[in-house]
Amino acid sequence: MKKLYFSTFIPGLEKPVEAMLRKEGGVAVERVVSGAALYRSVREPSLNFVHQTFSVLFQMKPMKDVNEAVKRLLATGGWLDRFPYEETEGKRFRIVTSQDGQLVSANMRYVDMLEKAICEHTGMRTQREKPDVELWVLLRPEAAYFLWRIGKSPASRQDGQLRPDVCAVASFLVQSGGKNVALLGNAGASMAMAMKQGGARMISCVCPDKASVRALEGKIKGVRAVEGSSGYTDLADMSQGAVVLYLPVKAEKTANTEAELRNAMFEAKRIAQSDARIVVIANVSHAESTLRKTQGVRMLGRYDVTLSGQKSAIWLMTPKADDEQ
Repeated sequence: MKKLYFSTFIPGLEKPVEAMLRKEGGVAVERVVSGAALYRSVREPSLNFVHQTFSVLFQMKPMKDVNEAVKRLLATGGWLDRFPYEETEGKRFRIVTSQDGQLVSANMRYVDMLEKAICEHTGMRTQREKPDVELWVLLRPEAAYFLWRIGKSPASRQDGQLRPDVCAVASFLVQSGGKNVALLGNAGASMAMAMKQGGARMISCVCPDKASVRALEGKIKGVRAVEGSSGYTDLADMSQGAVVLYLPVKAEKTANTEAELRNAMFEAKRIAQSDARIVVIANVSHAESTLRKTQGVRMLGRYDVTLSGQKSAIWLMTPKADDEQ
């Protein structure tokens, strides 16, 4: 039987995430909204292209605040039938309340009443610090949800690295399976790992510093890491089936930023095969003007996102054929 699940991701990536969900076996997509997807699956999902995933215990109409949602849960018991009772024995839990993507506080009198009801019916016990289970009361514009979070909390990342779910989407966009992939401006292992999971054959990482090279050396099979400039690599002409160029979104814009991006785009076009896909991930204010003027590429898509608090975008393009130029 297919159970109902809810996953969150960075708003702006709705189209690629929906496409990736539809490629998953045993998944039926019900609804995709800004930064979230509601879908049914025959098995508990483990998706590397989303941020968090939950099992849906109860759906409600939109609520004005979390207190109203908690009171609604106390007034109905239908959600108790959807608890995974085979997983509750001996577990400790806490209730998390969130509205419009932000953690918010709720009236503790109502929360205590909800905790007691859960304890009485499931045998679980409350534990606010590092519990086994998190139950979320989540308010969004389209609905309010009561959710059981699946898996561990998303791992923290080092400054300057992209989130693994964003890297997985980039791997999907460039169709990395079976291809040689070049990562220009690569920092950390997240993007290389995503390409490897996507089935890339050989991954060449051009890293901005020695620390980025060390983060990759010997960590992932089939990955070659070198320190160098994104605008000048030792890769052969038309040797790469996919190219990903990352400009750290929090880096300050300098007088050389546009020139460096122009050089990197020239290099990406040089090493890309004629049918390759090229992805650029960058701060919009740093890259938009330069990419608009870049010749020799055809734009396939653009996804506006917020990365590290910065207005950013993921541009997807391919080299233009000679008769298009």
